Amino acid sequence: MKKKVILTTGGTGGHIYPALSVAEELKERDVDVIFVGSNYRMEKDLIPTHDIKFIGLNIKPPKNIKTIFTFVLNIFKGIYIILREKPDAIIGFGNYISVPLVLGGIILRKDVYLQEQNAGLGGVNKLFYPMVKKLFLAFDKTYDDIPMKYQHKLIISGNPLRREILTINIEEEKEKLKIQSDERVLTVTGGSLGAKAINDAVLEQWDKIFENKKLRLYWATGQDNYDEISKKLTKIKIIDTVKPYFNNLINIMAASDLIICRAGALTISELIYLEKPSLVIPYSSKKVGQYSNAEILAENNSAIIYNNRESNDAIEKALSLINDNGKLRKMTSQIKNLKEENSTKKLVDNLDIWRK
Repeated sequence: MKKKVILTTGGTGGHIYPALSVAEELKERDVDVIFVGSNYRMEKDLIPTHDIKFIGLNIKPPKNIKTIFTFVLNIFKGIYIILREKPDAIIGFGNYISVPLVLGGIILRKDVYLQEQNAGLGGVNKLFYPMVKKLFLAFDKTYDDIPMKYQHKLIISGNPLRREILTINIEEEKEKLKIQSDERVLTVTGGSLGAKAINDAVLEQWDKIFENKKLRLYWATGQDNYDEISKKLTKIKIIDTVKPYFNNLINIMAASDLIICRAGALTISELIYLEKPSLVIPYSSKKVGQYSNAEILAENNSAIIYNNRESNDAIEKALSLINDNGKLRKMTSQIKNLKEENSTKKLVDNLDIWRK
């Protein structure tokens, strides 16, 4: 009989894209996949474009009496979905949106799995990991958060990444971008929304960037910042590219010698997989957990951490470091120690559905 798996999460790409990677791997193995998310968040539009069955919940964060009542109703709906669909396994990828199916699966004694993208456990995964079959971790640092009696449930799989990253060839990417052998490539990105502190620091150092004719810059400003920045750039080298966002950012990262970025879980995992030195400026909110992610690279001597106030120092350091071949090679060598070859395959291989 054909296997069936329910994946559940939503809200942000950091939760959704690892789930999508797992969904594609399961589909290749002839498993029926159902994705349960929110009718109000990005997954409602994104998931159906991948030919995956989507079930939407009318769920919002439980912040007042009305949303708490709706949240409880969604738990009962989650139980109903499980009873109707009869999945062989349920995998939660974090976020409050995953609670109804994860809790429903636990109540109905289904095989429930969790995947944690960050170095520190998120609230939902922290609540439920003692009651599930296995917890897949992106980083071994997360072991520190979990008592010894539960560590038999843990598997270090890495973060499931987009399939295109698995086949990227660095030399081919440099060739596609027509990067010359004597050029150094620096990529700066603050994520899809951009980062004002990072953008301001690049502008502050713009004259030095412009004067270095062997430095090629790829700068993703973020959609909201692009128009303002464009007005301030009165001069730009022909080899430099400034855009709101790069659709081929993963290819540009592969071709880069050094990357300046935030410390989202998937960004850190992509840096590790591509073996790229970086200067990391974590988002300052402790709730997001980016500093713990950044520490993984810093403790491995493959990245340097700066805070928002030090963004200008980070750009200055990048302009110096990018010409230090010895230091860059050492950072590249160090990051290889963190690499998981195919995180998606490892996660799927460790589901117990294959042994039933």
